[in-house]
Amino acid sequence: MEQTSYQNPLVSTDFPDPSVLFVHQKGYYAYATHDQFSPTQANILLRRSPDLIHWSEPTGALVAKPVWARKCERFWCPQVVYVNGQYRLYYAAESDAKDGMHLALALSDTPDNFVDIGVPLSDSNGSYAMIDPCFFADPKTGRHYLYYGSAHEPIRAIELAADGRTFIGSPTDVLWPRPGVPFETLREGAFVTYVSAWDRYFLWISGDNTWATNGYAVSVYWSTNPVRDFAPIPEPHSILKPNEHWDSPGQACVLPDAAGVDWLIYHAVDTTDRYITGTNFFLRKMCMDRIVYSAEGWPSIATNSPSFDRQPGPTTEHQSFS
Repeated sequence: MEQTSYQNPLVSTDFPDPSVLFVHQKGYYAYATHDQFSPTQANILLRRSPDLIHWSEPTGALVAKPVWARKCERFWCPQVVYVNGQYRLYYAAESDAKDGMHLALALSDTPDNFVDIGVPLSDSNGSYAMIDPCFFADPKTGRHYLYYGSAHEPIRAIELAADGRTFIGSPTDVLWPRPGVPFETLREGAFVTYVSAWDRYFLWISGDNTWATNGYAVSVYWSTNPVRDFAPIPEPHSILKPNEHWDSPGQACVLPDAAGVDWLIYHAVDTTDRYITGTNFFLRKMCMDRIVYSAEGWPSIATNSPSFDRQPGPTTEHQSFS
């Protein structure tokens, strides 16, 4: 094992809504939103790393655009999981019918070269509520869920069949927005973890507005049930807020390192380098910080905001790109 050090950002170019997967003997794979401002026509950005610190140039995760979204330039909030011997890429995309965003699924035998299943997972309701999918396998029950949501609507969850594409029953409203409460008027970017030592499910949420100065943060909620009764963790439940160096931290995932330490990987906006060149859109860079759990089992981030100086890094098993 190797002890590393790092300094945010991990990636200095636009790499929004990151999610990271560790693949044994292959290293770390990071997936990110692709849109019209992406540095390459990649149809979901993909980078690789041997150590979570040094990242390759971006390539594409999808072999080709879905047949139902050939004209789409917005492939949002990807998450890759390995289930039953197959890699699944959950994401959101706009159909060629221009009827809003849809939840989607692509499959592969490897953590790249994904092929869409040919139809959206969901109908669109004409808003941006069908975005930010998060797959969660409940280790207590073995049941699988897909979380999603935004657009001032609740975060919702629906149970998935073993095939990863068939919905069971109807969606459950997991967490409603709280209008007027900082960072809670709009909720999105759900990510779910379970900590067995305390028998707690944690729901990591981003809000309110990723495009507003000092308007976006990561907040954490907990429950003993994966789809209901979530409440804020003890204050500060908004554990990652803007600071003088970093704005709009959010759209986070949680990844354990080789020593079992959890890390929060997210995007944020450098306050000295805010915009994608030639646009007024925020340049969202991939960042990372260690999650610390209190003696009572509540997660936190040092200084309650993104780090900006050099930090002790994750413990990793050195991987090659073979």
